[in-house]
Amino acid sequence: MKNLRNTFTLLVATLFLITSCSKDDDGIEPIEEIPFTPPTAAAFKGLQEDAFNSLKQNATFNAEDGITFESAAGVTLAIWANCLSLNGDPVTGAVELEYVEVFERGNMLTTNATTVGKDQSNDLGQLISGGEFHIKAYQNGEELTLDCGMMISVPADLTGGEVPGMGPFVGEIDENDNLVWLPQNTEFWIDQQNGTSYNAFVENFGWFNCDVFIADPDPKTEIQIAVPQGFDNSNASVYLARVGESSSLAFLYGEFPIGLEAHIIFLSEHEGDFRYAIQTITVVDGQQVTFTMEETAIATVEELTQIINNLP
Repeated sequence: MKNLRNTFTLLVATLFLITSCSKDDDGIEPIEEIPFTPPTAAAFKGLQEDAFNSLKQNATFNAEDGITFESAAGVTLAIWANCLSLNGDPVTGAVELEYVEVFERGNMLTTNATTVGKDQSNDLGQLISGGEFHIKAYQNGEELTLDCGMMISVPADLTGGEVPGMGPFVGEIDENDNLVWLPQNTEFWIDQQNGTSYNAFVENFGWFNCDVFIADPDPKTEIQIAVPQGFDNSNASVYLARVGESSSLAFLYGEFPIGLEAHIIFLSEHEGDFRYAIQTITVVDGQQVTFTMEETAIATVEELTQIINNLP
């Protein structure tokens, strides 16, 4: 789960509102004095890791037999026989499958599994997801590699039905510790027999996503964020959820279209639960959003997941 942490250290995008106060060591300017002990970076990261771990589904199978695994949501994953290795050597015997699926922005938020992709021009853009998947296999606690690929079939109705342009993406961690999705040229097709599904040949374990880029119109603008004193890049994050897109959530990566209706979400930790605040805006040129401590609230993982999923 160490790869599942993003931050809002986006100095190029000028995400933090400049005020007359003095800067802290991160270059972020506090907006108010609050007499409280801020959460540690480890506490915030650990809370999102716990949320991710709570979504894990597991199955045991013999490597020489392979497995056809059906998830709790109805996704089918097929790993073929004699397709696993450890340090280059073929694996036999009992193997543990570890599988996570994420479809809605509530789980995207609590686990930090956001949907931002990098296109062929190396530009970042927001994605609509048909399902995010983290797949691993282990034997005696050691991580295995996949030698001959695997197949995944994802019902499209899990994310509101077929979206034109869906394709395969894999997730990587960038230099800012953000999960970023990269388009792939591997096999991907939509099957409309027995209900529409997204189907893909996946070459490696790790993060896989069915995705399509959102075609954002010009003009665009940066969104500047001010956060309460005591919070910075390490112990809090800020996200953007588009109104009407329940299967999409972005970290603030740059410019967004003027006129976009969006929920801006501040997220941190408080004594084992989440501290959060939500502001719904229509983006204007030079957009600024200020979060105060007074408007934040506390929620458990389950409560916050439902709150975010219920946003329009």
